[in-house]
Amino acid sequence: MNPDRVGIDPLGGQGSQLLALDIEGEELNRLRSRYMDIADQEWNEVVRTAAYLLGKCPRVNSLNTVTTGLAIGKVQSGKTLSYSALSALAFDNGYGVVLVLAGTKTPLLEQTFSRLTVDLVGGSPNVTPFKNPTVTDSDVLESILHNQRHALIVMLKGSSRISQVKEIFKQPSLNGKPVIIIDDEGDEASLNTQFRKGKQSAVYRSIMSLRSVFRSHSYIAYTATPEANLLLGGIDGLSPDFGALIYPGSSYCGGSVFFGERMDEFVRPVPPQDGVAESGIITGSMAKAIAIFLVGAAIRHKRGESDWHSMLIHNSSLKIEHSQAYDAVKLLISSWKTKIGYIDSDPEKLALLSLFKSAYDDLSLTVVNIPNWDNLKDDLAREIWQVEVWIVNSLPSGRDPMTTSMRLPNNIFVGGNMLGRGLTIKGLAVTYITRRAKKETNADTLEQRARWFGYKEKYLDTCRIYLTEELKSNYAELLRHEDDFWEALSRNMRQGIPIRDWPRMFVLDPEMGINPTRQSVASYRLFRVTGWKTQRRPVEDPTIAENNLKYIREFFVKHRAQPKVYGKSEGGTEHTVIENCPTDAVISELFKNVKTDGSDWDNSYFKEYLTRLYLAGLLPSLNVLLMRNGRTEGRKKEEGGEINPFVGSSKDNYPGDQYIHDNLPQFQVHIIGLRDREGDPISVTTSSFALYLPKNDPRFNLDFVVRGQENENNSNI
Repeated sequence: MNPDRVGIDPLGGQGSQLLALDIEGEELNRLRSRYMDIADQEWNEVVRTAAYLLGKCPRVNSLNTVTTGLAIGKVQSGKTLSYSALSALAFDNGYGVVLVLAGTKTPLLEQTFSRLTVDLVGGSPNVTPFKNPTVTDSDVLESILHNQRHALIVMLKGSSRISQVKEIFKQPSLNGKPVIIIDDEGDEASLNTQFRKGKQSAVYRSIMSLRSVFRSHSYIAYTATPEANLLLGGIDGLSPDFGALIYPGSSYCGGSVFFGERMDEFVRPVPPQDGVAESGIITGSMAKAIAIFLVGAAIRHKRGESDWHSMLIHNSSLKIEHSQAYDAVKLLISSWKTKIGYIDSDPEKLALLSLFKSAYDDLSLTVVNIPNWDNLKDDLAREIWQVEVWIVNSLPSGRDPMTTSMRLPNNIFVGGNMLGRGLTIKGLAVTYITRRAKKETNADTLEQRARWFGYKEKYLDTCRIYLTEELKSNYAELLRHEDDFWEALSRNMRQGIPIRDWPRMFVLDPEMGINPTRQSVASYRLFRVTGWKTQRRPVEDPTIAENNLKYIREFFVKHRAQPKVYGKSEGGTEHTVIENCPTDAVISELFKNVKTDGSDWDNSYFKEYLTRLYLAGLLPSLNVLLMRNGRTEGRKKEEGGEINPFVGSSKDNYPGDQYIHDNLPQFQVHIIGLRDREGDPISVTTSSFALYLPKNDPRFNLDFVVRGQENENNSNI
């Protein structure tokens, strides 16, 4: 089983959503006929996910219903097919309009429009495509909808284009029926980059303005890097209230293939000093990578594969350095063309063949039944003469592989930003990447550069990734990060917890200099739980506080808590304790039922943190104490409304609440009688929590990045 696939129902156990939808309609069946190469099981999963998403959208006869969704896939795993299926399903179930925001660049728009036209329009008399429509298209669109046909609108994600579409749908005859807005690469450009200034960026403002036109609609962002979307503030207009995971097909090769247990098979080191010199001299690791690329081409062509064979060189964000790399690679290929034609005894040809033989030996580690070297080396001249080198950037000499057809079987692409998000390089087998920010970088940006992910199972054995040691460590960390939040989201979906209630927790090592996303679009902070973490702002609402106390007392009775003296046997302090209380009981009973206001102790985060420790087998149990047997402790509110729940030492008899843990995990529950700053009682009895995890125990040394809060000065987080 492919480790990039998680064997659970993508609907999170909510398959009943399917019952209200027609999943055997004309448009979906027509789409299926175009993808007969996809196995039934995988196709059914595509449909189930699309049906789940559509089930969260307004019904066609609904009024004033607005929902916001997030569809999370993996890099180059087939998200377009997912929203093609969603669109077809929407048309079959009465939607007249599906509107697709297709990226910020014209080549990506063209690629998406072409793909969706093939998927949804070709052969269908019922679906009419519009690309970047303007107000002049209103009459045609109105006629299409009047005749019960469907409109597929695909447009650039730019404020002027979005405003044009808004003007179309401002007309009363067009804005009365539900619409689905699909935002491809929904973490890019759409989000508000001005939120810290209290303003709205242009594209974000135009999307929100467009949404305001429709009486009922659903906006669904598709992305493989959802960090920014998930870390948006809860009141942000694009913060999702439902979501789905889009599982890749069985032949997908992603992070778990390249940076999991088999990493040493596919990843090769780039020494720190290596790269392309300004003089046009290519260093050893680059030459070896190009040699492996050409030997891999010979192997693939020898076994009858006629697909494109490609290499990616991503060395810089600077166009001048792209040009230097491009010139150096072209010069190298030209010299190899000459040398491969020398007589067999020529020293330069022998040196070149020695380099190719080294590449052959490397590939023999993964290629099963590799052709004999003596038979293969004669093919290398042909492969060298069938190489085209591309420079991919906005320079006049740059070209875009999305819109420019390949002309030779072997292609080497050199560039920067344009080789990132949204670009699929056909037949990509070898990647040489050294680009990384010097100090800090973002997880979503790094992952989008992993263009070598994708459906490569057929030629995976010829794939190699050349990285610096720092980047290798970064991508291994990104695999841990991605696996972690996919597992957490999957678990929450299975339990029926909507994505809006999922505590945003991303595991990232702060020492590696990887942030989850750019700080211009989302606020986040570090969440650490070692040593004591205390609830210093207890609930003051009398009704909630009373219910909390009821659940707390029931919990200690249910688990047969026993009194125990801490400190000296005579003169110590007695607490009620559940020793070795199962952690899952604390999670599913106390944290589930007791409500906190989240100002300094958010139960959802502590619940998720303990859940991860519990599921990993790191914290099967902990000691749970009802302090002073549940007697009320008077506490005066300090400036800012905080209290200190701990009682200090009592002469030599009792060391104090925070020193009775014996360096073992401990959870304390304090019953608090609040007093105002003058010490007068407030008519509320409430509770306060305190959690201790040993500081120097590596099992609990987990750091998470979580969504920012209005109170950024919380000392407990």
